[in-house]
Amino acid sequence: MSQQRFVRHLSRFLTKNQVLILSGPQMIGKRFLSEQIAKQFRRKILVLDLAKTVNRKKLVNPDFFLSAHASDFIVLENLEYFPALLVDIIRFQGVHKKLPKIVLTLNFQFEAVFRFYAIPRKVIVQEIFSISFQEATRLKSVTIFDHWLKGAYPGFLTAPSHRVLNNRMDRIIESVCTGNTAQITGHQLSRDRLMELLEILAQLNGTILNVQAIGKSMALSGPTVLRYINYLEAAMLIRLLPAYSQAGASKRVVKAPKIYFRDCGLLHHLRSIKTVQSLSKSIGQADSWEAYCIDEITKLLPPKYKLRYYRTQHAAEIQLVLTKNNKHHPALQQAVVAISIQSGPSPQLPRGLRNCFADLSTRKNYILPGPGQHTHSIPPEFPAEFATSLKSVNCSVISLAELLLKLPFLRF
Repeated sequence: MSQQRFVRHLSRFLTKNQVLILSGPQMIGKRFLSEQIAKQFRRKILVLDLAKTVNRKKLVNPDFFLSAHASDFIVLENLEYFPALLVDIIRFQGVHKKLPKIVLTLNFQFEAVFRFYAIPRKVIVQEIFSISFQEATRLKSVTIFDHWLKGAYPGFLTAPSHRVLNNRMDRIIESVCTGNTAQITGHQLSRDRLMELLEILAQLNGTILNVQAIGKSMALSGPTVLRYINYLEAAMLIRLLPAYSQAGASKRVVKAPKIYFRDCGLLHHLRSIKTVQSLSKSIGQADSWEAYCIDEITKLLPPKYKLRYYRTQHAAEIQLVLTKNNKHHPALQQAVVAISIQSGPSPQLPRGLRNCFADLSTRKNYILPGPGQHTHSIPPEFPAEFATSLKSVNCSVISLAELLLKLPFLRF
């Protein structure tokens, strides 16, 4: 979806409701988006950063403040510093007719900030993602390799030099590590420990989470490490991909989550990878490509689908499984699409992968080859035996670009 269409989409939400919450990582462009939405209403714009004490004091009496600005468009940034304000705003809505339009921004996942608050479901929370591959390719001279290498935050692709790009990435990491950790975890976390953990997680990208091993390397307990990891996940810097364990009941499968960075540009920055050539020679190319594909798929996936991975005790794995609620058992997730993300120059269908497809019994299976492949269908040069194997498990070879075009129209 283009930026203009997205702004109009959010404006329509705000027309029917008085409050909109934009949730996204640090420096993703929430203020710019808020101002673009405000222009649709032609009201006076008032922006307050709640991270500043002087602005929080203005809202000690929220009823008075909101009444005084009932005809304005109010943008309240960094709501995580004053989460109780949302409860006051909702209460204010229930007793007043003339209301301001309000956009609240969060630098963390909504559930992480308001886990102890009873918030009505009518509150609209929109997660803001970084620039997608489809949006990035509209820029001249931007390729999939540029987008994968540099990352998708605003300003990454247009950075005039490596020095400017590194400075922007350092600012994002620093802002996360010095954020409001007490509100998210209930404990004040060490900035230096967070930086150390990020360096370690950059080397563990795409691996199964083992908090005890990480804690041993950092001289910290497992629960403490998990608290740090949960904070980074809430800050939308990393992703914990849950395992899918409802298939193959007779098999032993992995149940621990996998760790992925949400932005490959930050991952490469922490790994000191500066060029496409060094990335192609890196031993971490495969897990980086997995992280990139998963993040791009997440941006376009309809809300009713969830992301999982599937791995057996024999290390046979499907990197991405799309699930939805089971019609007959709503508490269970049903696997509907399986995607094998491969980094090699040509797609492979080993016996272990075929068995995984059979375990999941998914309606559609895909093999997504490496970034150099742009195959949209089975090419004629594939051996007949390989093509037959693909058909036997209802599998197709597809490029990332083609898969992203299909995702918004999934019907399973």
